[in-house]
Amino acid sequence: MGPELAIKARIAQIKASGKVAEANTWIGYSTITKKGKKYTYYRLMKAVPKPGETNPDNPQKSKIKGKMTQYLGSSDSQAYKQMKEAIARRNEIQRLERKLCALEKAVCEGQGKPKKQRKIQPSLTTLMKELIAQVETLQTEFEAKIESLEREFRQRLSTVNL
Repeated sequence: MGPELAIKARIAQIKASGKVAEANTWIGYSTITKKGKKYTYYRLMKAVPKPGETNPDNPQKSKIKGKMTQYLGSSDSQAYKQMKEAIARRNEIQRLERKLCALEKAVCEGQGKPKKQRKIQPSLTTLMKELIAQVETLQTEFEAKIESLEREFRQRLSTVNL
């Protein structure tokens, strides 16, 4: 099974595992103090454009505000827990879809006209070749020095034995 099929299968598995949150939604909260105790309540928020502040040329730069779409209750409520899981599923699906899109883009580019292959990191390759040459040179010099020291040692040993 190719990577694209594996990703599509994982997306289908996530969708089948439960509710998936809509895009541009998040969990907001408010904290209230009653009789000295703090209570935190959660709600599902959705991004909506602010009236009169939309940018028709670039909708992504339009100002947005959050609008409550569903009351979720406290952190132990079932609705809050389910929505948290739904948002986690949505985020995982979005991550997998971006990965799938990148894979498909790479495949499409690979099917186009063949491009000249360039060296991958030519400076690093050149540096490695130079380092290997330096190591070989040092190794040769080291072996020559050892031979020279062995000859000198034998000569001194022979003069001491006489």
